[in-house]
Amino acid sequence: MKVALVFPPQGHFTQPYLSLPSLAAYLRAHDVGQVEMFDESILAYDHFLSKERLERSLGRIRARERMAELDAKDTLRFSDMEQYQTLSEIDLVGERVAADIEEAKRVLRTKELFYDYERYLWAGRTIEQGLRIISTEYAPSRLTAHGFVMRYSVERSTEILAGTADEKENPFLEFFREHTLPRLRALDPDLVGISLTFPSQAIPAFTLARLIKEWKPSVHITVGGGLLAYVAEKLSKRPEVWGVIDSFIMLEGEGPLLALCREIESGRRDLSSIPNMMWRDSDGTVRHNTHRDPLDIKTLPTPDFDGMPLDKYFSPELVLPLAITRGCYWGKCVFCTLYTVIGPGYRGRAIDQTVEDMRKLSEKYRTKHFYLAIEDLPPNMAARLPQAILDAGLDVDWWCDARLEHEAFTQEVCDAMAKAGCKRIAFGYESSSRRVLARMCKGIDPDKSMELVRRVRKSGISVTLYVMIGFPTETRDEARETLQTILANRDAIQEVSVRVFYLDESSEIFKRREEFDIVEIYPDASADLQVYYDFKCASGMSRREARDTYLEFTRALRSHFPVFQNTNMLYHELKSHYFLYLARAGSWEKLCADVLERPRTAAGSVARPQRRRELLRRELRYDRAQIDQRLSTIDSATLRPRYQSDLIEDEDRARFDRELPREEPSDATLVYDPATGEVQCFSAAAALLLERCDGTRTVEQVIEIVPHEVRSEALRCVEDMQKARLFEQENAR
Repeated sequence: MKVALVFPPQGHFTQPYLSLPSLAAYLRAHDVGQVEMFDESILAYDHFLSKERLERSLGRIRARERMAELDAKDTLRFSDMEQYQTLSEIDLVGERVAADIEEAKRVLRTKELFYDYERYLWAGRTIEQGLRIISTEYAPSRLTAHGFVMRYSVERSTEILAGTADEKENPFLEFFREHTLPRLRALDPDLVGISLTFPSQAIPAFTLARLIKEWKPSVHITVGGGLLAYVAEKLSKRPEVWGVIDSFIMLEGEGPLLALCREIESGRRDLSSIPNMMWRDSDGTVRHNTHRDPLDIKTLPTPDFDGMPLDKYFSPELVLPLAITRGCYWGKCVFCTLYTVIGPGYRGRAIDQTVEDMRKLSEKYRTKHFYLAIEDLPPNMAARLPQAILDAGLDVDWWCDARLEHEAFTQEVCDAMAKAGCKRIAFGYESSSRRVLARMCKGIDPDKSMELVRRVRKSGISVTLYVMIGFPTETRDEARETLQTILANRDAIQEVSVRVFYLDESSEIFKRREEFDIVEIYPDASADLQVYYDFKCASGMSRREARDTYLEFTRALRSHFPVFQNTNMLYHELKSHYFLYLARAGSWEKLCADVLERPRTAAGSVARPQRRRELLRRELRYDRAQIDQRLSTIDSATLRPRYQSDLIEDEDRARFDRELPREEPSDATLVYDPATGEVQCFSAAAALLLERCDGTRTVEQVIEIVPHEVRSEALRCVEDMQKARLFEQENAR
């Protein structure tokens, strides 16, 4: 019996996910033949972000030829501006990025280089540029460090299936054929299990399933994972789906997957007795097997990461996920569906088991870093786990999510957690309005919550708050009150994760819409997999106001929180990198002093500024800075909301082409600094000043060509160039 467990693209590239190691451990513990894991998400990133692949992409994009066509136009429409924004940068930096990409990955995977913050930022920017090149090749599809989207909506089964066959826009067709299928053929599995966790994985997952079926029709393909809890019932109604997969496993997969392995190995392939399975029989009838509660988490083995490509993740130290509970012990929030859909029920692993899991994994994989992949840290574990870790003598660092349990997180408990290696806790704060929290059934008091936050910070643990904007009936003043509370307590809060509320059809609030003044929802008749709905409320903020308030939040966060400022945002967004830096520094205060708030390498005052020789420049007929500004200020309310995608719909783009003012020519220069990975756009006047900085002139002589009335502005421009380290430093005085 040979089993291939596959995690398809796209997931974060900084650490492994827990699904495959948990399933593999259970199957191996029950002597299921040969079980191999295929993390195609990280392998795809590693492949696309390679010198050879980026050079292939650049040849296909033909940026220089396409830029010449755009530069020849009298004016640029909106869609032209989109292309100009991307192609101008690729034409300037593409070859250099391809040449540097392997070094960028090496920086992210090497301790000494990763913790050199300026090298880290350069590597992160280079990775982003590489992904932009790949995305441009397959445009409008977009692959980033945080997601993968196509113009095909994951809310429509017909579009998902169409996306699996789009040779022009689906980058994973080529990747799977060239890299995944050869490895699968070498294994020649009897069963392929695909883990479908995120909407971004939907099209890649079904793409791979289709290719596998074309190669080996007899192999049984089963799909499981959290996303199926929301869409499997709807997907099962599409006959085309059953042409590429053979079964769905609902809820947790260990027990059903083992039963499926036994059936396939026996040759009977009788699926009727396998619990929590959906399948189609020979006469075309879709069968829903008997529901059975998930296995007791205490009976499950320690996750087994053997066979995962642990050296491929873009981090210098391995952060391993570990689930010490499943489900949510609170289970009352009216907006949440995880505790009813993905659960059901709450189950906890014994404290001594958790400590032993940590010990085994730490020793076997030579890491001390753990992410406790749980909904909430239960109060009893918060009180007992730290001491158990200390008693076992474990040297570990970890972080997790937790509920704001005012009585449970005493100062003594917080101090013990910090002493036992807890570096970060993320809390579901949501709002500072008592009324809104009561409507959510959060069961927390905002004032006591902030007292709890301060206790956690006093212990030395970093605090992250989750905030929700636009909950039905929430007013704009209430949302702004939340923002003001966060800003007033920013000395105790390190991160804030903000999202706009969307209505989940499986939630309590959806079932009781009238109680929350929801007077209308907007179903899409063609979206047979629709889960989240936009809506209209009779009271509180409109949806446009909620989105505008979200932008207020993000602007304020960038202004007041170090992790969101300037280039630090990159570091914040890449999963696990913030945690690793925090663990390395030992405390938030030291991290700020040594990294986040430390001035970058100072540029000494320059008597005769000389622009650095390695700077790459490209003359532009249109001002990229102005184009960037125009594209970034497109009013979100004029776009049709599209769940899990920020792509602009073709209909909206055509409307913008017709209605928005066109961009007029305005000479500019795009400058790329290979040392930092930064791209800047200079107006014609600023570019002339940079050109005059050739080492033969003083600053006064550089700016003497501009009229007296704007010389102070020209001087600031040259000073900004100096701060950006665009000048050679050997001339520093």
